[in-house]
Amino acid sequence: MRSIWSGYLSFGTILIPIRTYAASENLHVGFHQVHKTDCGRVRYKKVCEKDGEELKAEDIVKGYFIAGECFKFTDEELESLKPFANKIMEILGFCKADEIPIVALGKPYYIGTESVKKRGVGKSFILLKEAMEKINKIAVVKWVSRTNEYIGMLESHDKGFLLKQMYYQEQIRPSQEIEIIDTEVTPDLVEKGVKVIEKMKFNFNWSEYREEYTVEVKKLIERKALGEELEVEAIKAPETRSVELELEKMLGGV
Repeated sequence: MRSIWSGYLSFGTILIPIRTYAASENLHVGFHQVHKTDCGRVRYKKVCEKDGEELKAEDIVKGYFIAGECFKFTDEELESLKPFANKIMEILGFCKADEIPIVALGKPYYIGTESVKKRGVGKSFILLKEAMEKINKIAVVKWVSRTNEYIGMLESHDKGFLLKQMYYQEQIRPSQEIEIIDTEVTPDLVEKGVKVIEKMKFNFNWSEYREEYTVEVKKLIERKALGEELEVEAIKAPETRSVELELEKMLGGV
């Protein structure tokens, strides 16, 4: 597995050489955008809006506009703010996992040791892992990638660590902005709902789940490749039914 970042995890004054790896991958089919008439690929070019010139990577820098004036910055200028930040993942402290709101948790990454050839030190890595397991705590960390600073939750996982990127509180939109139709439900109806939930209880087995829609998309592609004419069925909106009657039906007429 190819690592996507390498640096040091700072545990107090101890610097632990680490590598991070993407813990998830995309299962979905990637379609290209094409011209409807001749199937030519539609590509996105980096073009200057002033002179229409197509640009190469070395022609592009970061810019910030204030009152219409453009201020340009090189990667070196931005990195000079924290010269070592791009190589350090700092442990801010330790807490219980349930103190982290589930809405804050984002993309997962695996954390492993750095290569021995690059002076990787396994002892400090295992020391931190076993100490965290013994007190049943997770670590809150922060790190810089490119021009952004991130926070995350680091927990012991398998032979190494699992890092879950966290959103900042200011990134999460208030749930109060969501429209909820306020209505009253009778205690009898709630009790029937509870009985339906009891009937639907099961032991969750993660390994049983597959991304089925992508499988169907691939079958569709195969049929198209074989020259089959595809029929598109009209989608009908589901009927609105009585909650009371549906609960009775699910409970078998109870």
